[in-house]
Amino acid sequence: MSDFLLKLFKVETINKLPIDKLYPIIESLDAEQRMLIASSYDLDLSGLSLVEEVEEIHKKITSEFKNTLMNFDEKEHKSFYDFYNGAVDYSDENVYVNMKKFTSLGLMYLFLSKSGTYFNFVIPEELIKMYEELLKSS
Repeated sequence: MSDFLLKLFKVETINKLPIDKLYPIIESLDAEQRMLIASSYDLDLSGLSLVEEVEEIHKKITSEFKNTLMNFDEKEHKSFYDFYNGAVDYSDENVYVNMKKFTSLGLMYLFLSKSGTYFNFVIPEELIKMYEELLKSS
């Protein structure tokens, strides 16, 4: 992976083994990562304990998931669907723009591989289930 990508996703990168559940992922985020997600939702975390921050972020991501997706444009929908399917065209520059957006919204998380040479992206199981329900109903 290029140094450019490592620098571009420095804040969003989680340097731990991948986790597939939303709450434990949020627990593993550092303060800067939590603030990035909170700012995407205009969520004020000041004065909250770590546990309260995690709970507020978790609640906001899950309660706003459908609305967040409905506000995506066509390219963002396609990109999220591609990530969901694991069929991502990394030669498309929009992929990286959308990765930034999806990670800042807490819809997707980037875990650095043990070797540090690539990202493993994770969409938490709870969000996958919600997304699949939306796909069925559309």
